[in-house]
Amino acid sequence: MSTLGIAGIVVVIAVMAALVVWREQVKTMARATGGFMGEVNGEVRKVTWPDRQQLKNATGVIILFVIIVAILIGLMDVILQLIFTTWLPSWFR
Repeated sequence: MSTLGIAGIVVVIAVMAALVVWREQVKTMARATGGFMGEVNGEVRKVTWPDRQQLKNATGVIILFVIIVAILIGLMDVILQLIFTTWLPSWFR
């Protein structure tokens, strides 16, 4: 048997071994994923979902907060724009 033939047999055996190991890893990951999904399903069933009134109240609070933050950012923008475009350049003339 030539060196090339032996090398070919070694490569085939190595590929087969790699496929066996890969298959086992895929099985292990599939089992782990299935277990994880079962745990997620169990945890989601424990969640207490808000009723319609609680949802309306929380949405109102969030919208009010966003409006207040938007106003504050707008005011900071106007103030900083005045400082950097009007007052600061006049100081260095």
